[in-house]
Amino acid sequence: MTAPAVLLVSPGVLRAADLDFGLPHLVSLGGYLRQQLRVRVEIVDLCWEGGDPEHLSRVLTGLGPFQVVGLSCYSSFDLLRCLAVGRFLKRLFPGVTLVAGGYHASALPDDLLFDGSPFDAVIAGEGERPFARLVETVLGGGRPDPRPPRDLPEHLDDLPPYDWSLLDRYWPRAHELGRKLQVYLSRGCPYHCTFCMERAKSGYAWRAFSPARAVDELVRLSKFTDLGRWVVNLADPLFGWQRAWRREVLEGILRAGLAPRQFWTLTRADDLQSEDVELLARARFSIGIGLESGSPTMLGIMQKGNTPEKYLAALERLMDESRRFGLNWAANIIVGHPGETPETMVETRDFLRRLYSRAAETSGWLSVDPFRLYPGALVHEQMAEWSQRYGTRFHHPTWWKSWYDGAFRAQHVDPSASLSYEARVRFMYDTYGPLVRDIAARFRGQGRSVDRVFERSVAEQVDLLSPQQRDVHLSRAAAARGPSETDAALGLAFPLGLNLRDPRTQAREAAVRRLLEAGVLRSAVVVEALLAVNPADTLKDDDVALLLGERPATPGMLGPEGPVPRVLPVRIVALALEALGLTAGDRAVDLAASTGYVAALMRHLVGPSGEVVVTSGDPTRPRGLTGLFDGLFLGGAVPAFPAGLTGLLQPEGGRAVTFIGPRFRPQDMVCLTRRATGAGTEAGGAEPGALGGLQERLLAVVAVPALRGVAGWLRTPPAGP
Repeated sequence: MTAPAVLLVSPGVLRAADLDFGLPHLVSLGGYLRQQLRVRVEIVDLCWEGGDPEHLSRVLTGLGPFQVVGLSCYSSFDLLRCLAVGRFLKRLFPGVTLVAGGYHASALPDDLLFDGSPFDAVIAGEGERPFARLVETVLGGGRPDPRPPRDLPEHLDDLPPYDWSLLDRYWPRAHELGRKLQVYLSRGCPYHCTFCMERAKSGYAWRAFSPARAVDELVRLSKFTDLGRWVVNLADPLFGWQRAWRREVLEGILRAGLAPRQFWTLTRADDLQSEDVELLARARFSIGIGLESGSPTMLGIMQKGNTPEKYLAALERLMDESRRFGLNWAANIIVGHPGETPETMVETRDFLRRLYSRAAETSGWLSVDPFRLYPGALVHEQMAEWSQRYGTRFHHPTWWKSWYDGAFRAQHVDPSASLSYEARVRFMYDTYGPLVRDIAARFRGQGRSVDRVFERSVAEQVDLLSPQQRDVHLSRAAAARGPSETDAALGLAFPLGLNLRDPRTQAREAAVRRLLEAGVLRSAVVVEALLAVNPADTLKDDDVALLLGERPATPGMLGPEGPVPRVLPVRIVALALEALGLTAGDRAVDLAASTGYVAALMRHLVGPSGEVVVTSGDPTRPRGLTGLFDGLFLGGAVPAFPAGLTGLLQPEGGRAVTFIGPRFRPQDMVCLTRRATGAGTEAGGAEPGALGGLQERLLAVVAVPALRGVAGWLRTPPAGP
């Protein structure tokens, strides 16, 4: 029998673009467990498992058994996804101890540890030591502390080397899975930037491997893979804070002959001298600089340094030195930080125009981001103070508790009393769109194949700052509603994002998240059915696009009058399934369905112990049906509910969903529930909204084609031309 083990899971992301390969945080955690406890450790990245939940269940069961499972809630965008994955894991391994960690877990542990949560413990901060103690407690038969105290390793050299063999299941496909290879050489950041959540996990102490150990880690990594094929992302929060450390590491890389396609890392410009720029260029580095603003006022508000003028002068110096030594770099700015005004935005614009026009060519480019509210950042912890001081308005102060459109909600902020979200958006896109296009035209690379990587990054900025993207954000703001904070209680136990390379799967999941956000979906079983059943198995591509809302629906597009429509928008389908309330073992009927998609959803809901029947012929008077049904779906418009269908429903609680109303105008989508005789719903004693033993509930007003049948709108075939 396989020895009990620890499973470490990365939940993946909902967007497949520009992913890194490596998971160094989990590799470090797993290596520490192996060293300290001699346990078997498995790492699973849900970005790359593919398939479906049944396939994933087989994979995880084959890797087990497990006594402890750790799930990385790395960012706030992952929260609801992590809760869903956690419930999935708990259902698969009922007796396992399930633990969450990561940035969001460190900032807001109560979001993951609450009554009804699948998690047994949450680890805040860096996890090696507290997680090892927790695992040791569980293996010894004890009950772990649900909130272990923080314990950051002061000396990173005390940690074991990265054990990249933990990713053996992924190394054969590594180059298919990520564009960059990720590793950390240091942790923490000593600066107090107001917008950053790094402080929630690692605090303000910068700690690094010794220079020799840092270089050795890269040498060891080169033995697992050919670095010449990779852009190696040194994903440290702040690379090389200590000048002596930085120079010794760069010189060590050169001595070791490490030559990846490119190193990429984040650092600051205010401590870079000519020697540093030359070393970075020789060691095949490109660097990202968190400029954040060109306004001295905003730099002070953001706590980006005590002397903003010197900070900005360092960027001008870097612009000149980088051309001299051939160093490629990118400056990032944040537009719309709380406290931003029209005047400070103009200051930043003018600085950047001067910066990037210092020469006919540039080896740097510009990355432009809106301010985003992140838990654990100083802004998040002091929202009331920012609102009082600057008039900032946070439209979605708990956006991470909403299933849909987190990327928009995180940035939907009025920065100050004099600057609205809409004004910020217009300025950002109308100002920086032309500037990044000008930079793209004058950008100079290194004359190597890696230039394609830089050019792609520059082109992505051009696309992100297009007028079309501006209009998307403005329309979202116009349609935005208040934050939804009920989704976490839904209890979804279906892992999203297992087919990130399949655009149809992504579209289906996005549609489901929109319905969750709108409150249409309220039952976890219906959500799981919509996610599990692939409409492409029963529908043509055009019909799938119509189903998922990728093109608007009109009655004519749903199909001709007469037959049951071949497809209905997913919102209508979801409303129908929620109203029918089918459960395992139920009997259901889909009357004269033309494609079988709704029937497939019903089969998922009723399970192998239930039954779903699909009829043909006249949907208003089906033939050959025997027995009683718990649910009935009639997918087109009728003048009134056909009387002959009532007897097909269970006498107490049988439900039917259909569309009742006029032929050429929107109809009432209704749920009709049958009540037994004597329940006060029969003719002569009917309750309001009851139709002769059927209690009616309005679900929506929609427009669908009229049905042909004995009790339909079209009782005879239409005349020929």
